[in-house]
Amino acid sequence: MDVLPQLKFKIYLALGLTVLSEGLVTYIITQLLNLPFIAVIPFLGVFWLVQWLISPYLVARDAVEIDGNDPYYGQVYELVKRIALASGVRPPRVFIVNAPYPNAFAYGNYVTGKRIGITRPLLNILNEEELATVIGHEIGHIKHNDVEIGMAIGLIPTVLGFVSNLLINIGWLSIIFAIDESDLILGIIMLTIGGALFVVTLTLQLFVLWFNRLRESYADLHAVKLFGRDSVYLANALAKIEIYMQNVRLDPFTGIIVTASPVKVKETDPSVLVEEWLRKKPSPFSDILSTHPDPVKRVQMIYRSAIE
Repeated sequence: MDVLPQLKFKIYLALGLTVLSEGLVTYIITQLLNLPFIAVIPFLGVFWLVQWLISPYLVARDAVEIDGNDPYYGQVYELVKRIALASGVRPPRVFIVNAPYPNAFAYGNYVTGKRIGITRPLLNILNEEELATVIGHEIGHIKHNDVEIGMAIGLIPTVLGFVSNLLINIGWLSIIFAIDESDLILGIIMLTIGGALFVVTLTLQLFVLWFNRLRESYADLHAVKLFGRDSVYLANALAKIEIYMQNVRLDPFTGIIVTASPVKVKETDPSVLVEEWLRKKPSPFSDILSTHPDPVKRVQMIYRSAIE
């Protein structure tokens, strides 16, 4: 059975439930604060616009742009350009990112130009066929406008998370440095409200993560559409990334998102690891807190789609 119609249905379902839940939470909060619901729309719009404009400069600060004349990475640029044109997408700007882990990601906007960042370790561990499928995945994100969509759908949880952290910090400071009973009560109230907002934010974030995982699968299918049976190289690329990541420690506070969500693997041979993933029955909740689907689910979907 064709995977794409099922995936699109899930994407629309996830989008609908996410927007509904975020709208409901926003409505309840505005009613509690005695604010008109429509008053928050301009604020959210400005907040999204600021994020959209500055994020390209924050995402890959330690990056160098390349072009077709680059003596070291000119072939990488030409590969990205060729895949973008085959996808019906204007070729993005290409950046080599100085990072200690293998990764590729789409970012940028219509002001700075759509961009693809590729880290040096990724170039070191993948062959040309594997790199092409990874780039095809990232071009899929650009074609599907996932940067803008993801930023919009994650806007309300981002704002609520910021307010939650602010209230919790103020609450703890009020309790620690309380001079009298009123300071203590204020601190407890702040902690209570901040804690409640944290729970709400986490709940909304689960919907956002679900939607993001589906968009990742959608980008995988774009690579399958481009490369057909050769898209199985993407599975091998994911295996190589997972094996490499076993020896890389990521700071959880940096907010780094890697092409493949790090999972524990014992196998060191990518081909054998792919075979293990193809035989394994994935847990439906194995990736519930992840931005990317479980590699087992991704690889099985890639193979299933590639041979159809």
